[in-house]
Amino acid sequence: MPTIIYPPSIPWSWMFQRPQQLLGQFSASGKTVLYEDLGNFSQAKVISLSPTLHLCQGVSAMNIPHARPRILWLTVPSHINSMDHYNPDLVIYDAVDEAKEEFSSWAPYYPTILERADLIFCSSQSIYDYFSVRHPKVHLVPNGVDYVHFSPSPGYRPSDLPSGKPIIGYSGAIAPWVDWELLKVAIRENPELNFVFIGALFQLNKFPLKAKNVFYLGLKPYCELPAYFHHFNVGIIPFLQTEMTKGCNPIKLYEYYATGIQVLGTPLPELLTIPKINLESNPQTFSSRLRHLLEGEDFSKAERMAYAQANDWSERSGRALQPILSSLYRNEISV
Repeated sequence: MPTIIYPPSIPWSWMFQRPQQLLGQFSASGKTVLYEDLGNFSQAKVISLSPTLHLCQGVSAMNIPHARPRILWLTVPSHINSMDHYNPDLVIYDAVDEAKEEFSSWAPYYPTILERADLIFCSSQSIYDYFSVRHPKVHLVPNGVDYVHFSPSPGYRPSDLPSGKPIIGYSGAIAPWVDWELLKVAIRENPELNFVFIGALFQLNKFPLKAKNVFYLGLKPYCELPAYFHHFNVGIIPFLQTEMTKGCNPIKLYEYYATGIQVLGTPLPELLTIPKINLESNPQTFSSRLRHLLEGEDFSKAERMAYAQANDWSERSGRALQPILSSLYRNEISV
């Protein structure tokens, strides 16, 4: 069976994102995954999360005996320059963001990626449009959700959630691409609502909002997120509309939908085709739409949850595995 190696890019226990989800799914299907964890570890060790999923903490995956073919899975473009260290049989670049604005430093590595990657997966249509005319083997694999993780209500209320008012919730990176000015208007115009933010600071030194009805709860373990989401009245995706966010396929959309809550976002290209989503770009209309959603009756919960279930990470991993295995067979590599 193939072995998939992921160079140190994202701490396994940080925000649980696309790499952890897809690689976990590949492991569940029987592929060995060696995840080189990112961090400063006092002692080099290998932690086996399952018989086929291993965290290499301070240890190179190349020091761990494993079967070939060896697949190198990259999400950080600069890692293409270290691919020879891994002597891979197949190189996959998983393009998760546009190489613009906050991620503009990625662009200089694209020529090498186009030359040396065997397969390219893309999380959004705009990223796919860029690569598909420049590389012969490009596949669209949007983000998804672990439906079984998010859909059941945990049955308890986290103690740090504010009470007494409906909750407008945000989960994800606390980052420059969030439309903080839009949120200031919504928060000011809706003192009868509590706004709760969960996630890690990214390219920001401090949380940028301050008001009596704003609560920044920091980064929460992935296992605890459903308990928070099930107490949100509305989940929000208030992103700026920029060249970078044009390629955003927000994981939070699928996770919100899996819990059944209503969602209000800004009109990103990747959100325009989502059924039963609410989109507003103007701060005042965004603010008033929040009140409208809370006042009206919700008839679409089942449809939102069904959409999330159809977009589970298991479907996404299966979509990715097909071209991977085809490439290995084509190269006459035993799998």
